[in-house]
Amino acid sequence: MTDVNNEESWSRWGAASGYVALVLGIAAASFERGSPPASAPAEQSLAYFIKYRSELLVQSLLFVLSAGALLWFVGYLRSYLKRAEGETGGLSGVAFGAGIIWAGLQMVLQGAQVALALGANADLPASLAGMMGDLTYAFSVIAYVPMGVMLAAVAIVTRRFRAFPAWLGWLSAAAAVANLIMSAGIIAESGPMVPGGILTYVLYFLTAVWQVAVPTVMILRFGKPAKPAGPSRL
Repeated sequence: MTDVNNEESWSRWGAASGYVALVLGIAAASFERGSPPASAPAEQSLAYFIKYRSELLVQSLLFVLSAGALLWFVGYLRSYLKRAEGETGGLSGVAFGAGIIWAGLQMVLQGAQVALALGANADLPASLAGMMGDLTYAFSVIAYVPMGVMLAAVAIVTRRFRAFPAWLGWLSAAAAVANLIMSAGIIAESGPMVPGGILTYVLYFLTAVWQVAVPTVMILRFGKPAKPAGPSRL
């Protein structure tokens, strides 16, 4: 019985790491000082990274820690989904793999930002600064795709196996669509669809709500018998 209780306790702490990922991500976003658009002259990108070097380094640290917390969370999310899905665990694996890729892209993105912030000075060629700025932009947009895939897998497992309440399945589906819409920012050079644009904040709100709702349901349900698989109302 003690081993079972310990396992349930670890599972709840693992689910709670989803909260940690969200809080660190919000803290990192608070250091946002705007950013030059993808079409901005290279000199403008260089000036931005020189001016906001300290803020960008702190932001990158917080984002990397957030991605690390998410890695921990998706491991427990996979276990939770597989418990509902059963032996095959195909969709659980999709959610897990997509979450790992998302976190990995975030770390690579922040690595590029750190390198540029540390190296930005008057002697750095503006063209190199512009290219590195474009690289961070590209990674930030590409990362929306694996996040959308992870959310879609959660929605399908909820639909087919009742892993989560029906309303949370709908929220997962809506957040998945929002992330895939935001990936269109890869062809947007300016406007509300670029990272940091007003539309991205509106759409990201769905993902933020999801990051609160899912760990909460997981914490409440760990230790309870799994619901039988079958058609749901979703």
